[in-house]
Amino acid sequence: MTGVSQEMIAPRIDSRKAKLAGRAAEQIVADVIELGWPVGHVLGSEAELLERYGVSRAVLREAVRLVEHQRVARMRRGTGGGLVIDEPHIDAVIGPAIIYLLRVDATLDDIFDTRMLLEQLAAEIASQRAGENDIAELRATLEREAAGAAGDYRLLHAHVAALTGNPVLELFVETFSQVSNFYFADEAALPSDMAHEVCRAHDAIARAVLANDPGLARERMRRHLSAEADFIRRQPDTVQRLDPAVALAGSLTDKRGEALARQLFTDIVTADAKPGTFIGSETALMARHQASRAVVREAIRILEYHQIALTRRGPGGGLFVAEPDSSALADVIAIFLRRRGVQVRHISELRTGLELAVIERAAARLHTASTATAETMTARLEHSLRAETEQGPELAFSRGEDFHSTLGSLTGNPALQLVHHVTMRLGWQFFSQLASGNPQVSAISAPAALEPVHREITEALLAGDAEVALMRMRAHLNITGRTPS
Repeated sequence: MTGVSQEMIAPRIDSRKAKLAGRAAEQIVADVIELGWPVGHVLGSEAELLERYGVSRAVLREAVRLVEHQRVARMRRGTGGGLVIDEPHIDAVIGPAIIYLLRVDATLDDIFDTRMLLEQLAAEIASQRAGENDIAELRATLEREAAGAAGDYRLLHAHVAALTGNPVLELFVETFSQVSNFYFADEAALPSDMAHEVCRAHDAIARAVLANDPGLARERMRRHLSAEADFIRRQPDTVQRLDPAVALAGSLTDKRGEALARQLFTDIVTADAKPGTFIGSETALMARHQASRAVVREAIRILEYHQIALTRRGPGGGLFVAEPDSSALADVIAIFLRRRGVQVRHISELRTGLELAVIERAAARLHTASTATAETMTARLEHSLRAETEQGPELAFSRGEDFHSTLGSLTGNPALQLVHHVTMRLGWQFFSQLASGNPQVSAISAPAALEPVHREITEALLAGDAEVALMRMRAHLNITGRTPS
C-alpha cells in the first residue's frame, strides 16, 4: 500500500493545508523537477536538508519516507551519502491506484469497461501514427508471443500503447492491464488453446494498426478485450471485487511502517468502515500492533498521504477513516508523467476520447434510470452549472462540483471516473500555469464563455438525445483546442 515552461507539470504546493512532512516532501519533489530530474544526483546530506527546508529532524525523516514511497528520491547512508534522486517506477502509480479502487469499491466490470475504452483509443491513435519503422518491431513482438517467449500476453497491448507516443495513455493502459490481473490470476485455469487464440487476436490487431486503419483497429481491440472479459467472468475463481490482502501484497515494501499501513488499510476495507469511523489513538495503535511510536507515525503518514485516514487533535482525537479522494493519486501520476515528458497535447488527446465516452455512458444511465434517479442526476447537473457560474470553473473543479466532474460521476463507473478526474486535474495544472500570464487563455475558462455551452450539452442529455450531446461536446472540445476548460 497502506522558470516554468508551457510543457511542465509540477505538483501544487499548498502550505495552508499540507502538514509539515507533506509540505517538505512536496518541496523536495519541486526541487527535483526544477533540477531536471538528474537521477543519481545527491540533493544534500541530512544536515544540509534540515537547513534548506527549515524543519526538524523528525519531520524531515517523515518527508523522506514519503518521497521514497513516491520513488522520487531515496536516502543513501555512509560516505558520500544523502538524499539521492531516484527513477520513478510504474509501481509507484499502480499501488495508489489499487488503494483508491478498493476504497471506491470498483468492480471487475468497471475495470474492464475502462480498460476497453483506453485500449480502443490507443489502437485508434497508434494506427494513425504507425510508420514503416514500426513494422519490424511490432512483428517481433508478435513472434515473441507466438513462440511463448514473451512471458506476458499483454506485451502487444503495451506495444500498441507505446506507438501512440502519449505517456498519459501508456500509463493508464499499463495500470489497468495490471490491475485486471488481480481479479483473475489463475493461469492453471486457462485452456490449452488460449495462447493460440490470443496470438491470433493480437495478430489481427497489429495488422489493422500497420494498415493505418483506425476504425478496424478499434473494432478488433474491442472484440479481443470483450472476449477476454467474458472468459474471465465465467471462471469460478473470478471475483467482482478485489481482495485487499491479495491486491496490496506487492504495492508496498516490507518496511515496518508500510507493512502496518497496509494492515490498517486492509482492516478498513474488510470492515467496510465508513468515513468518520474511529480507527484508534496513537497509543492504542502502538499497543494493538506491538509497534513503536516511530513505526505507527510512519504508517499514519502514509494513510494520510493517500487520504485513507486523517488525524484529529485534542480531546476525542485520534485516527479516523477519511472520504475517498483521488487527488493524492493524481499528484503521484503527475510526478511520474513529468519525468516522462508529458505535454499539454497528450492530456488534450486523451481527454477528448474520455469526455465523449463519459457523455455516452451518462446518457445511457439517464435513459434507463428510474424517475427518482433521473431527477437526482438532473439536479446534480443543474447544480454544477450554478457552481461554475458562482464560483468559477477552477474552484468548482477543486470541489468536485464542476460540469465535467459531475458528468464523470454520472457514468456510475468509479474506475472511469478516476481516469477522467486525473486527466482533468492534470489539465488544470497546465491551464493554471498558462492562464497566470495570459489573459486570453484565462478568458477561455470564464463562466460567461462556458455556461452556454455546458447548458446546451445538458439540455441535449436531459432530452434523451445522446447524438446531439456528443456533437455538442465534440464541438466544445474542438473550440477550446489544446487548453482544458
